[in-house]
Amino acid sequence: MNKVFLIGLPASGKTTTGKWLAEKMGWDFMDLDQFIVQQSGTSIYEIFETQGEEAFRKIEADCLRKTKDLNRVVIACGGGTAAHFSNMDWMILQGMTVYLNPEITVISQRLERNSAERPLFASLNTVEIELKLLNLLEERAVYYSKSKIIWNKSQPSDILYFAVNQLIAN
Repeated sequence: MNKVFLIGLPASGKTTTGKWLAEKMGWDFMDLDQFIVQQSGTSIYEIFETQGEEAFRKIEADCLRKTKDLNRVVIACGGGTAAHFSNMDWMILQGMTVYLNPEITVISQRLERNSAERPLFASLNTVEIELKLLNLLEERAVYYSKSKIIWNKSQPSDILYFAVNQLIAN
């Protein structure tokens, strides 16, 4: 395996953990959302606003599949990537999947701090954010749970690195 896909709810730490893990492994890092922006020439927020979520999910799936020939890369996926267009099954075939699953309260605090960057959560209060997260988790758990590794911590650590490294070596 030469790719690691990080999945999880919005603000679960995919980008932070992805950069950390890529550096530890001496691999490249890729943020799928940034790749979508580069490929489409517009922001994700704008795609949602002008074309709708279904169009965004199609663009997302297309961009994900463009990573097929990349090697030695950690890819931070969007929160919903795993739940659409058989993306989870595709990622399982292409590399290792790691589900980042910190507590909902941790994710909620992160979202409150940078809600302006998260259109789905921008106008919500703490209780509404947590309810939305729980609803998303209920919808997506069936996909997330297929991951090779489930990381239930709020921060990466050497244990995660060792687990990924060991499984990739086999």
